[in-house]
Amino acid sequence: MTDALNRDSIRVLFAGGGTGGHLMPGAATAEALRRVLPSARSLFLVSERKAERQCVPALAGFETAHEPAAPREGALDKVLFPARSLRAAGRALDVVRGFRPHVIVGLGGLRSIGPALIGRALGIRTVLFEANAIPGAAVRLLAPVADCVMVQWARAADRMKARRVVAAGNPVRSRLFEGRREPATRRLGLAPGRRTLLVLGGSQGALSLNHTVHEALRLIYAKGGDLQVLHLTGVDHLPAALEWMNSLPAASYRPIGFFHQMEDAYAAADFVLSRCGASTLAELTALGLPSILVPYPHAAAGHQSANAEVLRDAGAALVIAQGELTAERLAQAVLTLASDEGPRAQMAECARRLGRPRAALTVAVELAVMAGFGAQVSPSVMAVTSLERLRRHQESVSTKPLQAA
Repeated sequence: MTDALNRDSIRVLFAGGGTGGHLMPGAATAEALRRVLPSARSLFLVSERKAERQCVPALAGFETAHEPAAPREGALDKVLFPARSLRAAGRALDVVRGFRPHVIVGLGGLRSIGPALIGRALGIRTVLFEANAIPGAAVRLLAPVADCVMVQWARAADRMKARRVVAAGNPVRSRLFEGRREPATRRLGLAPGRRTLLVLGGSQGALSLNHTVHEALRLIYAKGGDLQVLHLTGVDHLPAALEWMNSLPAASYRPIGFFHQMEDAYAAADFVLSRCGASTLAELTALGLPSILVPYPHAAAGHQSANAEVLRDAGAALVIAQGELTAERLAQAVLTLASDEGPRAQMAECARRLGRPRAALTVAVELAVMAGFGAQVSPSVMAVTSLERLRRHQESVSTKPLQAA
């Protein structure tokens, strides 16, 4: 099949997802791939799930193909899941045959399994993304047969059996580096000179975290804390947050349900309170933002806690376990960082050392070389990614033979 491909431009199929944390690294990579090879074509295999629909703006300019979702929430969904999965696999096969990709990138989640196995069976190069410190079930299943696994944290390699692992980092969108504080705060209705806390609960929000934030802010303002808060609550939780505004000082609390211009949110922030999704942590470290992290306790295999440990061990974040989270403890942590620039600056520097702002470019070059388009990459881009690889040498994971089960 590969011999018959048109070699004029690289074609990459991105498959998998279910959340913004899966799709956004793919969008960042496709964006970088177009910078590396302007004629590159990227196609995203997406479903109609709510979390994916919210990511549509990030996929603008790229090709998309839809596949049927296979929910497993209700009893009927579980009964129909095998048939729906077969239908999704058939759709994926049709897309692969029509698009004829040089590389298939599995973004994680169950929906990456079918396309990756189809690609392997047809002799197409396959790459997996794993942004968590503990690899997900789909990546662990596919890693032994994939050509390469791109990981954010080097420690993830110890938890999978893979042909090749590259600690390239988790790709983040280039626009996140374009934010500027003064225009960002103006657009958000914030005061440029006030200390700003950005609260992130993930693309779907975090109900228990939101409630604790509200109680902590009441304590903070009761103590005279001078702080303004930009709170991304999640669409479903915005009505409750709007009610909280009545009990907080005017112009100090700005809740938003869902926000696409994250470059403005990050540019306005002095520090961040967040759950520990891998893509969010990739953005925080790439931008050098200090943070208070509260891992979601019910995340699969405890991967959010493992992600948080990476930043805590590097000195880039304070970590509070959900079971230990109280309004009083959160208020104390927020006040400490809000009032003392020293710890914030130290954590910011640690975050920058851990971050990989060029991850998207590095991965794009890896894909180009893997697909046989390395000669078309400019020497300057090759030099930049080579320097990045050298800088990360101590953390990188070398090629290793497939281990026995």
